[in-house]
Amino acid sequence: MLDIGGEVGALIVYLTSAPAGGELEARPKGDDGRRFHTGVHSRATAEGEVLAAVFPAVAEGTYELLDLKGAPDATVIATADVVGGEVCEIDLR
Repeated sequence: MLDIGGEVGALIVYLTSAPAGGELEARPKGDDGRRFHTGVHSRATAEGEVLAAVFPAVAEGTYELLDLKGAPDATVIATADVVGGEVCEIDLR
């Protein structure tokens, strides 16, 4: 279930494999102090099973998706522009 409307949107990221730890991390662009994460799960779609991370309620803005393989340093793997009341989909497959 998504909790969108007003200045809150959602972010769905499709992946080829689950990150180590089974979670995908994001942050507002350039703001390393406000990281947040969600689980990566197999989900049924019209195309078949896909791995996806669903961030159900994200404040409007630009976000960076992070690869934490080099923790504590993180590499930005994609950028997403979330718009209130809408679902932003990023396909990293």
